[in-house]
Amino acid sequence: MTRAGVGALAIGVLALAGCGGGGGHVATRSPSTTTATVPLGGGGPSVTVGIICITPMDASQAVVSAWQGGDATAAARCASASAVSTLFAHPGHGAGWTLQGCDGPDPGVPICTFDFVGGHASFTLQGTEATGWKVDEVTFSETRS
Repeated sequence: MTRAGVGALAIGVLALAGCGGGGGHVATRSPSTTTATVPLGGGGPSVTVGIICITPMDASQAVVSAWQGGDATAAARCASASAVSTLFAHPGHGAGWTLQGCDGPDPGVPICTFDFVGGHASFTLQGTEATGWKVDEVTFSETRS
């Protein structure tokens, strides 16, 4: 494949990675994860560009999906070690979690909220679209009946 063809393929892959809808149930959505190897001009070395958890919503949904599947290693791709520990210490794998949205008082520090039977969880995220997003903190609020 020519350099132009490889470059066009890489751009197409990266463009598709940014596509996706929002909302809905966590179990039905996978995170946007793309890796492309692009040769630099002049036949020199290739650079691997990996984009993981492109949006706060992607990161939070990926972490919840991994938790529901009992996969702490997968959760750690889009969350800090302390966030993974907090989430995995909470019972309820597979409970019907519904994403309510991602916002917060500081636009640079989004908070994604999930409702589930008996309460809700808030995920505070750190990052940017350029560097990727990670869940930094998980807090739970239980509903009292």
